[in-house]
Amino acid sequence: MNPTLQFLIFIVGFFVILGLFIRLIQIAEKRLGGKVPARRYGLIMGVIIAGMVTGLAMMFQALTLSLLEPGFLLLVVSTLAFILWSHVLPAPPPTLQAQRDESGTVES
Repeated sequence: MNPTLQFLIFIVGFFVILGLFIRLIQIAEKRLGGKVPARRYGLIMGVIIAGMVTGLAMMFQALTLSLLEPGFLLLVVSTLAFILWSHVLPAPPPTLQAQRDESGTVES
């Protein structure tokens, strides 16, 4: 296959996948933004970060090479999850929610 054609197929595929991921982030933010309790939000973020650290540890350990590929996959999935989840905002504290319900805006 022509190298130029391979390059074009790669670039088009890359931007299609990137666009789909951006759309997934938009959908997640629209459905979950401001609705996830702060405690659950923090717990999920902690699990995602633990996945990143575990993936790194699996990749850089010196005991066996068999953990390299699963470690890399865990790191990639955790990184993508972190990017997605960091665009979702947690629900405001109940006091701010009550103020917002009364006036329609948040008072400082």
